Amino acid sequence: MGKLALFLVMGFSSMFLIMSHNANNVATRAVDNMVNYHTISVAHQIAATGTNLAANKIFLNNNWTAGYSNVDFEDGYFDADVTIINSFMNVRKLTTVGHYRGSTKEIEVIFRPSSFAKFAYYSEDEGSIHWHNGDTVWGPWHSQDNIRVTDSPVFYGKVTTKKNIIYTNGEDDDDPKFYGGFETGINVSMPGGAINNLEAMAIDDGAYMTGEDTVYLTFAGDSLRYRTSYNSPDTSYHLSTLAPNGILYANNSIIRVKGTIKGQYTIASNKRIYIDDDIVYQTDPRINPNSTDIFGIVTLMEVYVTDNPANNNDIILHASIFSQDKGFGAENPGGRPNSGGLYLFGGIQQHKRMLVSQSWPAHGFSKRYKYDERLMFAAPPGYPGTGNLEIVSWYE
Repeated sequence: MGKLALFLVMGFSSMFLIMSHNANNVATRAVDNMVNYHTISVAHQIAATGTNLAANKIFLNNNWTAGYSNVDFEDGYFDADVTIINSFMNVRKLTTVGHYRGSTKEIEVIFRPSSFAKFAYYSEDEGSIHWHNGDTVWGPWHSQDNIRVTDSPVFYGKVTTKKNIIYTNGEDDDDPKFYGGFETGINVSMPGGAINNLEAMAIDDGAYMTGEDTVYLTFAGDSLRYRTSYNSPDTSYHLSTLAPNGILYANNSIIRVKGTIKGQYTIASNKRIYIDDDIVYQTDPRINPNSTDIFGIVTLMEVYVTDNPANNNDIILHASIFSQDKGFGAENPGGRPNSGGLYLFGGIQQHKRMLVSQSWPAHGFSKRYKYDERLMFAAPPGYPGTGNLEIVSWYE
């Protein structure tokens, strides 16, 4: 009996020694894990602080590339490096590393120029044109001018103006619907030189057309049909070979365009651009979110929806449209018949707002503008920018 008791005591003693040892190991590992978590967390906080300080420098001065080196913070330090990863498009990468007691944490942020394509609608001068019943706009809306409203136009995105709102019948009678909010005192100026930049890009690695009064462009998926007079035969080109960077520029030529877009392209001219028929994406992103089709129309002068039979019974436009000195409108808005709806999927940015209808519903189009939300993050090739950089990715 005595031996049995001795064995039991020795057994329990060994078991408790093992359990005590394991408990001590668990406690030690827990302390180590807590210490490691703390040091990693502090290193992350230091990196985040350095990133915010550097990002603020970049926003205040888009040309800032000095970075930071060995800046003390919270008993640690951070380094921040700014590199230009695409000099032509001014795309920049900020890499910040936080250091704390042997632990490091890296944060990488990509900046690129902010594009005017992010606006569903933009104007510098609204003229005397009013937004009225039947007008509906989705997406961000901005004007450097007053916005004039009659009855109940509908805006689903945020509306901002540098100036104010003017009611035709008085604030008590007109009832515009600002479902995304309304704010005044916001200043976003249109830059000059957008056309010059696109011309240089077309010469470099795009399609540069010159010496013609008018060019007719018909997009057909990944091909382009091209001619220089109404009755001349088309010549077909494969777009990836014709314009590798996606930019087609007509120097001193009017462009007349229509067709189906497959891929990413921008057409540009220092003369007028006429839209002769529907322009649609081969893959509509509203049906297939994986669509990469995107199209830009950029000009120094007017962009007109042609007054022709094809456009007198609705028109569908998938594009972001930019007019640097003029605007977007319908050709002969007061003389053409009631032409149905102008179904725009994309955006309009212009110097001065122009008419798409007159004495509606007798003449012209009813506006049905739907914003392509991809334009908040992506833009057609070479599309004009606001002059400021914006964050497009933040990786930790």
